[in-house]
Amino acid sequence: MRSPKELKQQWLTELVWLFARPEMYACSGREMQSVVDRRLQDLCFLDDRDDDHTRIREAVSSFGKLGVDGPFAAIFGEEHRYTAEVASVYAEFYHQLGYLPVDRLLSPAEWSPLLRLPEWVADRDFRRSEVEATFGPPSLRVGKRLLCYAPADAGRWVFFDCWGDLPRRYEPGQGCFTGGFDTDPLVRDIRIPAASFEDGLILTLYGKVLRWGPGWWIHHPSPTATAEQRAIAAQLRRVESTDPSQALKSRTRDSCDPQ
Repeated sequence: MRSPKELKQQWLTELVWLFARPEMYACSGREMQSVVDRRLQDLCFLDDRDDDHTRIREAVSSFGKLGVDGPFAAIFGEEHRYTAEVASVYAEFYHQLGYLPVDRLLSPAEWSPLLRLPEWVADRDFRRSEVEATFGPPSLRVGKRLLCYAPADAGRWVFFDCWGDLPRRYEPGQGCFTGGFDTDPLVRDIRIPAASFEDGLILTLYGKVLRWGPGWWIHHPSPTATAEQRAIAAQLRRVESTDPSQALKSRTRDSCDPQ
């Protein structure tokens, strides 16, 4: 029979793999939340830190009654898994409690550029490689598409959520489709410290198209939009408001959204 010390060490060793390969441990965001929360509860029980686990459960409740993956599903669609996104939220909590070491903690000078992310993103697209070239290697990688940056002062983390479509192309005469995963995926959104999930969410151009479709700029004009662009968007909204087939549809996700 293993001692509490041996059991704890086994759990901590497993954590490294859980965050490195989240899809191996859960098939959905909700299942991942169950896995990481149960393991955190076990560790806190073993170390007599039940109050810490209660505090983290209260923090997690801010994501809503559908769990941590609820806001992601509401924005980007319920057909995706969001295991890495859920795991990343808990990775920050595990680190706060000393259960998860990270590869890098950013000094104040290194962290300063991350405070200007909204203006750095603007309305453009960029890939995972550009994030690492600009801000250096992440503190933690969750899976293959999510980068976490942690400050040395034990503050809240910043997350870059990448997303890669799986394109398919039919090969004439071959009777099959070809395609593959993007080895350098686009960043879909960035999560920064804020009072609420929505306030802390920065969408890239790709993320805006995933959420609202190619016509995102009509109902959600960018703060950097010119007066002419805003006037065109306002005119298109007026035209749309007289068309029942357009005026009555959901504003959450555009019907042209490929996702």
